[in-house]
Amino acid sequence: MERFAWGRCAANDATLGVLMSVRKLRAVVAIGTLLIATLGLTACGESSSEKATKQVCSATKEIQTQIKKLETLPISSSFPTEVKTSVESIDKSVKKIEEAAPNLPTSSKEEINAANKAFEVEAATITKEVVSASQSSNVEAALKKAEPQLKASLSKLSSDYKKAFEALKCS
Repeated sequence: MERFAWGRCAANDATLGVLMSVRKLRAVVAIGTLLIATLGLTACGESSSEKATKQVCSATKEIQTQIKKLETLPISSSFPTEVKTSVESIDKSVKKIEEAAPNLPTSSKEEINAANKAFEVEAATITKEVVSASQSSNVEAALKKAEPQLKASLSKLSSDYKKAFEALKCS
């Protein structure tokens, strides 16, 4: 190995230079990775409006599921219990929608509030009819008599929600 005047060999200088380059490269890669990760996380974050829309869409799906269940539910002695369970589930979904509503796009808020108010009216109508029928000595006969009004209320409820949530483009 060739020695320089100050006592170090050329091979050590070359190794030192490579090590310095590797360290610089690692630092650059580490910084680059952090920047990319930070930008990636920022780009992937959802706005409060997007989160609210997803929450409302999820709640709406549950509401539609419960409405479909009620629309196809046969009149029987278990009907009042099934209605109660579905209405409670819908009520929970409505509460989720109300929690998300302040963060929704302004254009959707009015329609959603109107749908929630319509739900309250229709749910009260359905509950009143089911409770009234349940107090009858012949529950099934009373429910069959109330069936047209119950089905009409459910249909209106379904229609109101579909109209209100079309603007959100829930898939």
